[in-house]
Amino acid sequence: MIRIKVADLAVDKELSAHRKFDYPLLFIHGAGVNTEYLKNYINFFSGAGWDCYALNLRGHGPSDPGARLEILTLEDYVEDVNKVRRALDIENCALIGHSMGGLIALKTNEGSDKIKALVLIASAPPKGVKFEFKKNMTLVRIVLRGIWNSLRKKSTKPSFAIARKTVLNNLEGATKTAMFNIMQPESLVVSREIGKGYPIAVDKIRSPKLVIGCKKDAVTLEKMEAKIAQFIKADKYIAYEQFAHMIMVEQGWEKSAEDIRDWLAASVKN
Repeated sequence: MIRIKVADLAVDKELSAHRKFDYPLLFIHGAGVNTEYLKNYINFFSGAGWDCYALNLRGHGPSDPGARLEILTLEDYVEDVNKVRRALDIENCALIGHSMGGLIALKTNEGSDKIKALVLIASAPPKGVKFEFKKNMTLVRIVLRGIWNSLRKKSTKPSFAIARKTVLNNLEGATKTAMFNIMQPESLVVSREIGKGYPIAVDKIRSPKLVIGCKKDAVTLEKMEAKIAQFIKADKYIAYEQFAHMIMVEQGWEKSAEDIRDWLAASVKN
């Protein structure tokens, strides 16, 4: 895998040594992280015959460190995705979005006749699907931290105590530590946009759609993912008993990658 630059955006690129498919995959990461946690998937899918790309959204990881993270919007992130698609001549890609990246993928797909397929993994919901949480003290702490950050007008990284009970709840040992170490603050504006509901013109999404939910997910609940699948009229919905929010680095992650591989191969005309 190599890292290239598209303007101020850092993009991970891995070309398949035995390419079987004439469209690439473009991965979009979730909130408050970067592409580091997507490496398992990138290696798997490049080995399965796809050229793979993963972009670090502005203000995340090595991309555009001068960006004013607090004021960035979801529309800014959609612009980043489209900038990479145009610059690298991969507008005909399949989009694979995780968490916040799922919502970005949905908006990017809106009205496009070039995108080959859409895969949403533990996605943030569009307007029309209520964001549901587990009702416990961890949620109270997250809400209070969000209010405090808004008052200060400054984004902060979640504490380890919160992260280990939410996004990292199905990880152990060194993997949990490694994933916490790549976490970072997220835009306050984006957090509000997701919270109030971001509008998507579902009738303008024409590509095949796969939605994935995970029963152990404490952030984007599986029952909410099922509602997203119904709302966007997904072609297929998969619910996993064994996985949580960080499915691509959890034990047995290969199962999810194999299922996505098989669905893409069957659903997209090469």
